[in-house]
Amino acid sequence: MSPLAIDWVPLVGAACALFVIGVALAVLLVRRGHDDALDPEIEARLLLGEDPDEIDRDLAQRAGAMAPVTDHPVLDELPD
Repeated sequence: MSPLAIDWVPLVGAACALFVIGVALAVLLVRRGHDDALDPEIEARLLLGEDPDEIDRDLAQRAGAMAPVTDHPVLDELPD
């Protein structure tokens, strides 16, 4: 092997290492982006062309109509 070929070995190794690190980072960043996915119902309504403000009003109305955390009478009568 010529001395010129030996000089290129570390450079090729470093280039391969950088490539592997870049691919790993790209995969991790793509996976993190899916954590904030929309609820399937909301996504379907948006894709069907419903008004986002109407969807927001429906969600706010639904949140206001939610049941209390507990219906236990003893816990409801505890002093504050």
